[in-house]
Amino acid sequence: MSANFRTLDLNLLRVFDQVMAERNLTRAARNLNMTQPAVSNALNRLRDALDDRLVTRSGYGVEPTPRALALWPSIADALR
Repeated sequence: MSANFRTLDLNLLRVFDQVMAERNLTRAARNLNMTQPAVSNALNRLRDALDDRLVTRSGYGVEPTPRALALWPSIADALR
């Protein structure tokens, strides 16, 4: 993993967790009390940090990449 966790904004992980749970950026934004563009921006920052797309558009939502599926359980556990 290329991310430098000393400088990673941990709020990005909260966004990732909600996007993974909802599979929809608008619903994730509502759950986080954020705008959809703010969630999209946060997701793009995390994509850059992890060097992975994490999710791709699919119908009215998003589909996680294999790497996102592998990372999510650890991230979700850490957030709880």
